[in-house]
Amino acid sequence: MEGLYQTYLDNLAAARGLAKPRFSADLSDEALIGAIRERAERLYHLHQENDAILKEILFSKTGETLMEQEAAALEELAGALFNYNRSPDVGVAYYIHKLLYAYAQARGDVDGMVKELYYQGITLFYLNVRSSEMGIDLFVEQIGAYFSAGAAYLDRYEQIANPTTRGYIIRCLGNRKYGLKSIRGGEGGPHNIMEGWKDYARVFEEAMAIVESPGYREKDPEIPWDDFVYTLHYDRTQFLSGLRSRYDPEVAAAVLESAEYVYHHQERIAAVKERAVGARTRYVYAAARYHAGLIPAEELMAELFDICKGADAADFSGDSIWAILTAPEYLKHYSAYLPAKEREAAWKQVEEIQARQREYLFQLPQNEYALQVSRALQTMSEQVSADDKAFQRRVLDYILACHPPTYIHSEVVAELTRRFCARLAQAAPRLLDGAFGMERPADSPGELALLLEKAYYSGLYHDLGKCMLISYVGQYSRRLLDEEFTCIKLHPMFGCSLLETLKLEDYSNAARYHHRSYDHSGGYPMTAGECPAAVRVMVDIITVVDALDAGTDNIGRSYAAAKSFDDLVSELRAGKGTRYAPYVVELLEDGDFCRESEQFLADSRKEAYLETYREKK
Repeated sequence: MEGLYQTYLDNLAAARGLAKPRFSADLSDEALIGAIRERAERLYHLHQENDAILKEILFSKTGETLMEQEAAALEELAGALFNYNRSPDVGVAYYIHKLLYAYAQARGDVDGMVKELYYQGITLFYLNVRSSEMGIDLFVEQIGAYFSAGAAYLDRYEQIANPTTRGYIIRCLGNRKYGLKSIRGGEGGPHNIMEGWKDYARVFEEAMAIVESPGYREKDPEIPWDDFVYTLHYDRTQFLSGLRSRYDPEVAAAVLESAEYVYHHQERIAAVKERAVGARTRYVYAAARYHAGLIPAEELMAELFDICKGADAADFSGDSIWAILTAPEYLKHYSAYLPAKEREAAWKQVEEIQARQREYLFQLPQNEYALQVSRALQTMSEQVSADDKAFQRRVLDYILACHPPTYIHSEVVAELTRRFCARLAQAAPRLLDGAFGMERPADSPGELALLLEKAYYSGLYHDLGKCMLISYVGQYSRRLLDEEFTCIKLHPMFGCSLLETLKLEDYSNAARYHHRSYDHSGGYPMTAGECPAAVRVMVDIITVVDALDAGTDNIGRSYAAAKSFDDLVSELRAGKGTRYAPYVVELLEDGDFCRESEQFLADSRKEAYLETYREKK
């Protein structure tokens, strides 16, 4: 790879290094701020350069105008940018494959079209954001359309001579499951996987009939047919989650068949490589036998206890994370099926394992595991007490610390929210009546102090969901693609959901509504309904101060990108009554408060940067 294609890769690697900086412990405050600013300038220029590169090599091209040499270079670049779970830039890889599909289509290249249908589907799948708890599956229909279109070439299988192309057809055939909204959710509310069993079973049987067919295997012996069989069986075991809530003998039998296949397959590999079968596979095999009536609950519980106790708390591989964070929830579930005496004894062990589970949350390295922690918390929701303030704070601080830029912004917004709320208590105290259920908080020093504390934490946690999505969208070296911005726009819902799980309803709605326009004309999420009256004033304040900090940050972002405080205030005035609440913007009409706020913002921002990067030296 050479020229602009290699430059883009080099810039991407440089930007990823700059996004996780290390600074000398010996730097003075001013030198550290200067180093952070220098890093921001370098990131800004890489961003500008990469945007220009992408415009030239990708976004200015069409399938009809793309040259053969350019197509080859883009295909090589896409290969470097996409590697399933370890992709440096899956978004641009997706756009490259869209262009390469148009290129193949313009030339009537069937082999190219089939290949690019697969890669469009799989790259969009890895770009996708989904949550069955919230009924979110952003691109499920489009993903399904790509794989269905690729699988449709099965009708022309005999006319396609290239065995690699035939392999892509088979991959698409099995991957149609990723387009089944009935099993993946996406309707806007909690989803039960069992609702999609019939659709899934149809796709499974159609795919399995092909991959187990002696005729197809004889035609293309080089295709990894057994790998496809294993993958289909592995995927089908996901219906265990449905069996835990709703028994179905047909599903139980099918899951058992797949669990046995997967277990014995891994058992053979483990014997050759002299290692143990994976923890999740051991659980799936035992649970499938339990739901099929082959073993009692006591035997399943014994296997789960062995899995949980045997996991290494210093190991952060996927298997250990599953065994320590997820498996305890299955212990809790299945303990309900034990006889009373055994259940009481088992619960003592379950409580010990849950205590280990909680502590493990905070041992996971930061910058990498915010999503895993938040997912674990969704399953641990019954454990979380509204009175367990220490645990709540540890969780939220951990997740915020996973993404330093969001942590810094959140800390500054928290300080500004408290400041603006205090000013509102002086200037228009009746506007605070009813906030967080307090009748007249501005009239009571004690209640006002409590309100200001809630204002601070509302601001601190308003962007929590962004940390949970950063593994989907973590680009600093180019502009966000439309699909990535669509993902990021989910962060109010993700933050709200996590705060509700932690029993922090006072703050959850502030997270949900802080990107909605004051007059309801725009912003997101538009499907969230009316903002509750008890948090409306806090949401109005956060919406203003969020923009005030984000737009004027001249430490963590380039001076060329940051706006002056006065320019930002002018924008707030222009959006008064539409985007922003008039009574909050009008606080800045007081010259003294405006200038004091400008200085307070600058001081708070500097302090937040120093605190964050001093701790990470």
